Amino acid sequence: MKQKYIVENPCSGAIWKENTEVEYGKIENVLDLKQAQTLMSLLEEYSCFNTIIKLLLLTGMRSGECLGLRWSSIDFDKGTIFIDRTLSYAENTWYLSTPKTSRSVRTISIDSTAIEMLKKHREEQDKQKEIVGTAWQHPDMVFTSCTGHWYDRSLLNKQFKRFIENHKQELELNHKFTIHGLRHTNAAVLLYAGEDIENISAHLGHASSDITSRVYAHMYAEVRIRMAKTVSGALFEKNKTL
Repeated sequence: MKQKYIVENPCSGAIWKENTEVEYGKIENVLDLKQAQTLMSLLEEYSCFNTIIKLLLLTGMRSGECLGLRWSSIDFDKGTIFIDRTLSYAENTWYLSTPKTSRSVRTISIDSTAIEMLKKHREEQDKQKEIVGTAWQHPDMVFTSCTGHWYDRSLLNKQFKRFIENHKQELELNHKFTIHGLRHTNAAVLLYAGEDIENISAHLGHASSDITSRVYAHMYAEVRIRMAKTVSGALFEKNKTL
């Protein structure tokens, strides 16, 4: 425009939409319940990596949200995690930024299993902090490298890919499964357990429940069919006493 090749900005008046998830269509990147249970059993032994993977499966957090967790964001007494940061990367630097959407800032609940798992991780991390000393870079971060630096997301993805390749047979996997599939699996478990779509949407931090419905449309359809069969079976079951 400065050179006067055009007289006005073609983007003026454009409406910028909020960043939302566009993962529509049938999701293959998911584990069934048996596979998810097998995965958890393969992660029983303590390690920082194992703790991250189990927490992702238990909470449905995005990997960036998980790696952006601070100890000050976890309330062990109330059993909650406040998610308000995500680990991001730009210009060869890792840093904490605000989450993906406004609804991504949320508080989620964790059960006693997750609480004990995180307490164990904190104990092990404290031992490592004593060894590293003042060189430890990020004392409030839940997940770091063994020297206290950021836990590289690309490294986590590579570690998970290698882990899945090594355990494909035990997991009976015949499809691609990435770390984001842990989030899909968490949602699937909640859906099949009969949890309300609004609650799942808030739990996952989706921009709206409409997005959740579209992302998991095929799963939700299966749940509705099962619900209809449950009602029909209850009403027409012979010799049933009401």
